[in-house]
This record gives sequence, C-alpha cells and structure tokens, in this order.
Amino acid sequence: MYLKLCSFVLLCIAFISFSALGQDAKKNKTPLDRIDISKVTGTTIVGKVASEPTEKSIIIQIQTPKAPTNPTANKGKNAPVVNEWKELEIPIKETTKFRFKEPVEAFDDKGNIKVYTPQDLKKLKGSNPNLPGYEAKAENIIPGHLVTILLAKQENKTFASIIIVTGKDGSPNPDKKPGNKKKN
Repeated sequence: MYLKLCSFVLLCIAFISFSALGQDAKKNKTPLDRIDISKVTGTTIVGKVASEPTEKSIIIQIQTPKAPTNPTANKGKNAPVVNEWKELEIPIKETTKFRFKEPVEAFDDKGNIKVYTPQDLKKLKGSNPNLPGYEAKAENIIPGHLVTILLAKQENKTFASIIIVTGKDGSPNPDKKPGNKKKN
C-alpha cells in the first residue's frame, strides 16, 4: 500500500513539473519580427494572413531574404537563399475592398460543387465589376489565406486599398487547366 502511494505521488510530481515546463515554453515563444509599414517600398505585397483582420488593420506574414550568418564559409560556392518570415501590419480603411481571385466554392442541394453560369459570375463580381476577382467581406479572410494586397498612400500614410485572396490554407490556388485524364 505504501509503495502504491509513493509511486502515485511521484507520478503526480512528474506530471506537474512537465506541464509547467510546457507552459514556460509557450510563454517564451518569440513572435515573428515585425516590419514597419513605412519601410515598405512598392505598391503590391504578397503574403499569408497571420490573424483575422480587424476594423483597423490586417497582419500578414511575408518572406524576406535572410543575410548569411557566415559568408566566408561558402567561399566560391553558390549559397542557398534563406528566407525568414516576418510580420507586417497593414492599416485598413473603410474604403478597402476585399476580393477573391476565384469564386467561392458552393454546393448544390445534392452536395455537388455548384457550376456557376455567366450570370452567376456577373452577380458575384458585385457592385464594381471592374475590380479584379469576386466580391468578399473582411469576415471571409481567415488565417492561412494567401493574399495580394494593393497599397495606396493618402496624406503620407500607407494603407490597403484592395485585398485579394489568391489561395487558401497556405497553398496557392491551382490553375483550372484541364489535365490529362487516365482511362481505366
């Protein structure tokens, strides 16, 4: 009986100590480096959504080239390019447009993927059919989406004028080209 009690106490202590170590690791997790929007050059940014957009901004992750830590180690060799992820917070205005590059997949009553007619696609374009892609809302943008953001400047402040979702789940949307089908 005494051995069972001692082994139970030791297991409880081990469990508590390991769970405390896990919590410390979560606390010490360093966030990605942030880039200041004022240092961004160009009018287009491609990245991955890091968190859901708020009324004021969207945070995306972009890849930036990392400087080699030991340039003399690769004398005369082509050193592989190393990219690191950095976060960028981009301000949003009430005039910012949200779009999808491709129409959102919908399902019919039988559970099959809906095939859009030209009239349906025209409706999905929304109130401004001259914009690229199909109309969306800020709520439709979720972490993991790949986005292309067109930037604009007003009163020396940079903000997102159009946010276009180009892919989902961190992978680009494949081209809709028909492939070679094998016959069974």
